[in-house]
Amino acid sequence: MTSGALPANPFVAAGMIEDPRLFVGRKDELHAIASRMQGDQPISINIVGDNHIGKSSLLHYFVLTWQQRVLNNSSSYVVIYLPLRGVDCQTETGFYEAVAEGLLSHVPGWQQRSLQNCWKSKPLNRQAFSDAVKQWKQQGKLPVLCLDDFESLLKYPDKFDNGFYDNLRSLMDNSNALMLVVTSRKPLGVYANEHRFVSKFFNIAHTISLNELTTDEAIELSRLPTRSTNGAALSVDEQNHARSPRFDSTASREL
Repeated sequence: MTSGALPANPFVAAGMIEDPRLFVGRKDELHAIASRMQGDQPISINIVGDNHIGKSSLLHYFVLTWQQRVLNNSSSYVVIYLPLRGVDCQTETGFYEAVAEGLLSHVPGWQQRSLQNCWKSKPLNRQAFSDAVKQWKQQGKLPVLCLDDFESLLKYPDKFDNGFYDNLRSLMDNSNALMLVVTSRKPLGVYANEHRFVSKFFNIAHTISLNELTTDEAIELSRLPTRSTNGAALSVDEQNHARSPRFDSTASREL
């Protein structure tokens, strides 16, 4: 979907919502993420919810709009969205390189030279990644990694072992140099038990459970405009139908 065109019907959007004009609700969750970015010790977050409940859409929308919520010292943060299901994230080095590329693409040109030098080590292994993140902290930058579909990493336990997760946890807690916002279908602690991980990474301090849209949010969804009219996408009768409990459940799972 192009940014200049809206779909004929707001309910036909498949997969993640990329156009911010089609995103509805989740104000409390967005505020919770932003509020935990600020402070001397940022708090990493695990967003948990069923398939098709809207985890990816929430994460992507937050990356597009976080500066509207973090008004103080916003230049101190670099926030990126990274889908872990991508081919680039099937190895540890691939993950680090994808993170580096994403971070540098969000840095203003005049700052790139000093911040880019941190990532020049080849290969970009675990130690080089840690050093780069710590150097960014020294330069007043906090990477906020919005990692979508955590389950993808679990497919490669030989690539992403306890040491990998321990290193991320150390950067988060001991160094206060990194913040993660991770989506998953189950809480990370459940996966630790299922896959026999012992890393403290899986005890991320704050969990947000993503539930279905509220009635008011479903009504707001029904009033989204279309590309062919300045009015609502649905008629008044269709909007009334959208307020039914059965529709609320269906609509929220589509988003």
